[in-house]
Amino acid sequence: MHGSLHHDPPHTPRSVLTRHRLWWVVGGLALTLGVLAAVDDGSVLLRWDRPIQEWVVANRTPWFEAVFRGFSRMGSNIVVFAVFAVVVALTSRRCRSLAAALTVAVLARPGFEYLVKELVDRERPDLAPLIDGTGPSHPSGHVLAAVTLWGLLPPLIALVTDRRWLWWLTATVAAVLITGIAASRIYLGVHWFSDIVQGLLLGWLYLALIEQLFAHQHRHGSCGLNPPARGS
Repeated sequence: MHGSLHHDPPHTPRSVLTRHRLWWVVGGLALTLGVLAAVDDGSVLLRWDRPIQEWVVANRTPWFEAVFRGFSRMGSNIVVFAVFAVVVALTSRRCRSLAAALTVAVLARPGFEYLVKELVDRERPDLAPLIDGTGPSHPSGHVLAAVTLWGLLPPLIALVTDRRWLWWLTATVAAVLITGIAASRIYLGVHWFSDIVQGLLLGWLYLALIEQLFAHQHRHGSCGLNPPARGS
């Protein structure tokens, strides 16, 4: 019956944090990274950030550059907002609560990103960047955008199917996209490694909070797909 996978997915960002009691761990790591990045322009983090960046620069190839440029575009604001517009139009008829959660996630993300970047105010890497970066470096905005949009692919696919193998395939595709976009920002030389880690941590927490909004909307019945009856 359509709707069961939508209402009861195998895993979600919030369920993983709650089930394994990781809220304080992930939140603590994110706060620690933010403080370290803000103090003396992240000099402590540079102890491993700089060697990682130097190794990446020394091992660049034309093929990898083309691949990572492609991944980087998938996290750009142009792609994110274009895909967002299409997805919201498609989901709003089937589940208004998911469409609303996606809207909040994508539209609120730039403001959240700007606030954190301005508070930390870390300089970008200076080791042969392949593209220009704008604004402070920490955290990576591309990674936050990637998690915010592509991290919602599994609940989107659950709107149209109850096949769990397809859900897992979609989750894998989302993970590959997010990982590729994250790695591309280091490869292209516009973010330090710790900026990427912070983007992933904050993105995970951000999605979990958006999921809380999604669940609240569901409880109030603002979804065209009703939950399956007990025992069915």
